[in-house]
Amino acid sequence: MIRAIRRDDIAACLAIYNPYIEHSTATFETELLSLGEFTERVEKITAVYPWIVEETDGEIAGYAYLSAFNERKAYQWTADLAIYVDEKKRHSGCGSRLMEAILAKAEELGYYQIVSLITSGNAASAAIHTKYGFRLIAHFDAIGNKNGEWLGVDYWLLQLRSPEEDPADPLLCTATL
Repeated sequence: MIRAIRRDDIAACLAIYNPYIEHSTATFETELLSLGEFTERVEKITAVYPWIVEETDGEIAGYAYLSAFNERKAYQWTADLAIYVDEKKRHSGCGSRLMEAILAKAEELGYYQIVSLITSGNAASAAIHTKYGFRLIAHFDAIGNKNGEWLGVDYWLLQLRSPEEDPADPLLCTATL
């Protein structure tokens, strides 16, 4: 079942995310987050943007959220996308279900573009983004260094709707945690 995040999901989401920090290059964060730090992040994001989870058999299998692509007001119609799936639930379809749900929510809220930053060489992430119509629009070579390795970042873009004159502001998606 895919649903909005609740306060009691935050620890499970952190348990999914911290291994990505510790064992992968999918995120450029290098220090594990505490529950307090992660809770603050969730609260800040959900004050404006949607954050969803997939719950399977009473456990959180993965999560997805939108956040600011850039804080300047002129960028308000573009959101940044993040999806993380529990390493034990990869290849279960969880990522696809989360992608479909978060993109539907983005359209419902009135966003025009979704941007996703992917570490270069992350074939699984590139594949799911391609599957859902994202296009690779930029590559930055050796832009970050994690665990002694220089890593590139690819920017992927999904155009949800054509630009219009005088667009309405996107709707806020505030969650009650």
